[in-house]
Amino acid sequence: MVTGITSSEPEQAVKDKAKLSTCLIQPTVFEFNDSTFEYSAYKPSSRFLRDFETIFPCLNAKQRKQLLVVPIIQKCVYDMVGLSKDVNFERDIKLELFVQWGKKVVDRIKSIGMWADIMDPASGFPIFSEGGPSPYPDVQGTHMLAPRFDVQNVGCCHILLHPKWHSHIYPSTLFTTAPADVLEKVINEINEADG
Repeated sequence: MVTGITSSEPEQAVKDKAKLSTCLIQPTVFEFNDSTFEYSAYKPSSRFLRDFETIFPCLNAKQRKQLLVVPIIQKCVYDMVGLSKDVNFERDIKLELFVQWGKKVVDRIKSIGMWADIMDPASGFPIFSEGGPSPYPDVQGTHMLAPRFDVQNVGCCHILLHPKWHSHIYPSTLFTTAPADVLEKVINEINEADG
């Protein structure tokens, strides 16, 4: 007989597990149009997903359960905490690169009968789907999924800090109902075609 375990402990373990997101694809670095990208993929916890009905009203309950959250980080030359002409120009370039790359991934995933979209990091709303009333906060979302990132408060803004690149990053997010192995295959195909 095992001692020291009460009947509430296994129940608590199940509740704790429901609060955790699972990393399905470890951080992977690649180049796209001379920009360094890093992506990872997470199966979000039920706690993390609870507000997604207001972010993606186009998804049904089954699709929300299949959802993968894919933080996309681009390495920057400039410290993105700053406000200067050069920083703003680099932000614009990184947004364009993310949308170019993201459109290729989204189109390919949709072509095989699954759903995908990317978020506009400036607004927090989907680029290709109908958005709901709630924006998705890239910085807080990535931090909740991947505790390897820190967050720094700068005035009223939250800045995501990469473990190696610190605040020299441009964060964004892709969402998909594709399984992790399919997502990885699609990303590799696109990167090889553009490489």
